[in-house]
Amino acid sequence: MASTLQFTKINFVLTLFLILIGLTSADWLSSQLTDNDYAESMPSVDLDSFDNPHFVWCSNNDGDYDIYYLSEITGTPVKVTDNSTQDLYPCLRLDQAGNAHIGFKGYDGHDYEEYYVNNIGGNFGDPIQVSFTSTNVGVFVPERSCLAIDSMGIAHIVYKYGYYEYGNWDVYYVNNEGGSFGPPTRITDGAGAINYVRPSIALDTADFIHIVFEDGTNIIYTNNATGSFDTLKIVSEGAYRWHASLGIDSSNKVHISYAGYHGGVYYINNVSGVFDSTIVLSEDNSVNGPTALAVDHLDDIHIAYIGGVFGNTNSHELYYVYDSAGSFGDPEQITNNNEHTTDISLKIDSLDACHIAFLEGLYGSNDYEVWYTTNSEYGGICFNVNRFKSINPSYLLLQNYPNPFNSTTQIGYALSKQAKVVLSIYNILGEKVVILVDKHQPPGHYTVEWKGKDANSKQLPNGVYFCRFINNGNFATKKMILDR
Repeated sequence: MASTLQFTKINFVLTLFLILIGLTSADWLSSQLTDNDYAESMPSVDLDSFDNPHFVWCSNNDGDYDIYYLSEITGTPVKVTDNSTQDLYPCLRLDQAGNAHIGFKGYDGHDYEEYYVNNIGGNFGDPIQVSFTSTNVGVFVPERSCLAIDSMGIAHIVYKYGYYEYGNWDVYYVNNEGGSFGPPTRITDGAGAINYVRPSIALDTADFIHIVFEDGTNIIYTNNATGSFDTLKIVSEGAYRWHASLGIDSSNKVHISYAGYHGGVYYINNVSGVFDSTIVLSEDNSVNGPTALAVDHLDDIHIAYIGGVFGNTNSHELYYVYDSAGSFGDPEQITNNNEHTTDISLKIDSLDACHIAFLEGLYGSNDYEVWYTTNSEYGGICFNVNRFKSINPSYLLLQNYPNPFNSTTQIGYALSKQAKVVLSIYNILGEKVVILVDKHQPPGHYTVEWKGKDANSKQLPNGVYFCRFINNGNFATKKMILDR
């Protein structure tokens, strides 16, 4: 059963900090979610219906890896698994009710099996083994679990499984329709020592399953829109294509990103009805690292990937590229820390902003940490004023947190020079309900609490409110939601 994790070096409620980590764009704000002497690994992020990010990762704080879940940035992680086995490579998905579903690999000292757990009912129960064998001849090389939740709350899991001594792995699919996981479907036939690895899954608008994976050389695609999984189709161009990620647009067209061995990031789609020529997104980065693709509600494409110099693992950095109006812009480097950045997970919110979880640390160390970065004004990031670094603009107004809120919320802002500051709250009719700040202030970082009350300390009704920040004639506005 789940328990609460106590960190030795960081308390999430009190000392979570916002830090600008050498970003090339001031729009990206990042938080370090862990700060420990032991290793973390493979974070995954998903968004709830309010666009709040939730996270899972694995940590070896007690000598073996367990899965941890974080439901809000200023909260405390929950320990999902607590046993003597190695629980690794989690994937997080939230259903429409906000329940967390996690797929992961469990290692009992002999082989890895695929497991699933959720917190429907409020707490995480005992994990369920969904792979089909309990023998000690399973896959010896784990990889990230591959999980999707459909509109009915059914969990769909795709995983790699094989027999080590035979030297091949196949891709399997299973779901819990009807309330329990049935027998899996084998999608591939790895006869002849073919290794099918690293699957990625996406659901279309009718909840059909789309999958991409690798065979050691090619990127391969299939779906079950006809009732069973179609013949496997090679969609990549060139040799040694790796680390694919899959997304489906509103017209059920398929979008795939992938990396090249020792260099290049690529994109392909079947918008025309067939998979057209591959688009080269980057040739500058020679790392065959992971890619992560997501499609927003306008059917624009967002891709995060790892780039750097092959052989120089501490040059690996996080990059992002965006397709707007049918063409990709130049890749944007998000991190610049000269460390080993890896294990990326990407989600896009309802305002088309990015939320990325990633792992970073010095290669070869036992001290990798989980990070989160977003270019959203509504990303729910709070900051510790002692760790907030100087910024170029004369002021910065952060989104209140939490948002929505039911009793109290924090509004943060920063000044790079002395200014007259007026911070006021307005209702949806444009009527001013309270002034929280009205004075000259020196440079610094400030946090103001608002308890959802007007100027007469009367509780205001639920609804949408606006925080208006005026600084020497400049102004900014943030939308807030009071929901008791």
